[in-house]
Amino acid sequence: MTLLSTSWIIAYICAFILYGAGKRDPTIAGGGSDLSILWVGLSIAVSAVIIEVVGGGVMLVLIAQAALFIGIGIFRARRDR
Repeated sequence: MTLLSTSWIIAYICAFILYGAGKRDPTIAGGGSDLSILWVGLSIAVSAVIIEVVGGGVMLVLIAQAALFIGIGIFRARRDR
């Protein structure tokens, strides 16, 4: 496991972006819980599965991260209605 390969660097950047998005979640301002750590954990877990188990590269990591972001959005939309 090379943690400085291009795929892992992209995974770290995606996790950082999801952390920032989690910190901007409007439920925090309304007294809700901070889910940014959960988002980062999901991002790293998805990336680890894609890179280590599936053997995917940069493109597959980006597709998986986009799917995770869409999944989080769908979850939040259903939760908020």
